[in-house]
Amino acid sequence: MERGDRRLTANRHGCDSGGAHGRGCAKAAHLSREVIMTAVQPVRSEVRRAAVQDRSAIAAVLAAAFHADPVFEWVLPDPARRAAVLPRFFALTVDALAHHDDTWTTGRPVLGAALWVPSGQPAVPEDEAAGFGAALVEVAGRDGERMLEVVALLDEHHPADPHEYLWFLGVTPQAQGRGIGSALMGPVFDRADPAGEPAYLEATSARSKALYERHGFVAQAPISVPGGPPIWPMWRRSVS
Repeated sequence: MERGDRRLTANRHGCDSGGAHGRGCAKAAHLSREVIMTAVQPVRSEVRRAAVQDRSAIAAVLAAAFHADPVFEWVLPDPARRAAVLPRFFALTVDALAHHDDTWTTGRPVLGAALWVPSGQPAVPEDEAAGFGAALVEVAGRDGERMLEVVALLDEHHPADPHEYLWFLGVTPQAQGRGIGSALMGPVFDRADPAGEPAYLEATSARSKALYERHGFVAQAPISVPGGPPIWPMWRRSVS
């Protein structure tokens, strides 16, 4: 809301506090607030559970959102290969989590998605974990070893205590900065907070870390694979 706040500071635009000119500025500021709130409020109402037919669109949106992510840049250093691999990587991930029915997206067209794992459940069932890992390595191709390093690091540091786990959250670059990422977290916060459940995630960039901090997540000491970028484990305690 920084941009909106600047627009609503009337005196920065030559308005004084009295007279007809001042009343005109006050009316303009009120109208600006209405426009801003009208633009922001519908975002949350458009968030919905993903359907089976959203799979390809969600994979494409997440691939675009994470193309410039520092961790994926390290795992898949060639930009052309990254662009080719990420849609298949996220298609596998969306499929692996489908049984949870806890992937959230926007109204059509799909502009973003949040892939959650409900509290107390493994992301991937134990009897499917090896096959899922092998599929990720196959998709990564010659960069499979780097992929395994990151997966092993995250597994090693993943907490054992029950928690809502946000595995991936991404918004297509053209729609970023409109509150969509924040809205996509809302449905799970709505169930976690009354239940007293914490939430956990790994932030893979300083920008995403800042977003999550605005929503109550607290960063722990960063972790990384040798030569890789920092990853911040983050916890959010429930809000009563």
